Amino acid sequence: MKRSLPTVEEAVRILRTTHTRRAPKAPPSVKKQVQPLLKSLEEKFAAHDDGSTKLRVRWPEIAGEQLARICEPVKIIKVKSTAANPKAGTLEVRVSGAFAPLIQHQAPTLIDRVNLYLGGKVIERLRIVQGPLTETKRPAPKPRPRPLNASEEVRLRDMVADVADDRLRNDLLRLGRAILMRNGQGSGHK
Repeated sequence: MKRSLPTVEEAVRILRTTHTRRAPKAPPSVKKQVQPLLKSLEEKFAAHDDGSTKLRVRWPEIAGEQLARICEPVKIIKVKSTAANPKAGTLEVRVSGAFAPLIQHQAPTLIDRVNLYLGGKVIERLRIVQGPLTETKRPAPKPRPRPLNASEEVRLRDMVADVADDRLRNDLLRLGRAILMRNGQGSGHK
C-alpha cells in the first residue's frame, strides 16, 4: 500500500512539533588540538634559552680551541626584526683580559661560524664584554709514559728474537712496549 506524501500544511505542522538534533560536528584534527599546547610550551621555554646554551656546550668546536680559551658566549640579544633580516641578533661574548682586539679582529669569522652552527643568519654582530671567564673543567691530558729502561728493552727483544718475519717482529715489539708502559713497568716501577 502506497503512502501519500503529507500536504504543505501537514509538513509545516510536523516540522514545528518535531525537534530534530543537528548532526554532531567532526572533532578538530589532531594538529589543531595540539598546536596551542606546543605554542605555549615553545613560548615558555624560548624565554629560558636564547640559543646561547647550545653555543656554550659546543663553543670549542665552533670558535676553535685557541679562541675558546680566551672568550665564551654569554647570550644572544634579539633585536627588532627588519624586512631584510627578520631574525638577526647580537651575540654577547665575554673576553678575558686584553684579548678584545683579537676577538674584534676575528669577529666576521666567528659570526660566520656561529651562524653556520645555528643555521641561517641568526647573528649579525658581536658585542664584546671584558670579564673573567667561567671555569670549565677540562680533562687533564694523560701523562705520557716514560720509555722502557734498557734491561726491559733487551728482555722484550729476546722474547721476539726467534720471529722470522721482520714486520711481525716490529709489530710485536711495539705491542710489548705499549703493554709494559701501560702497566707501569716502563716507568721504572717493578
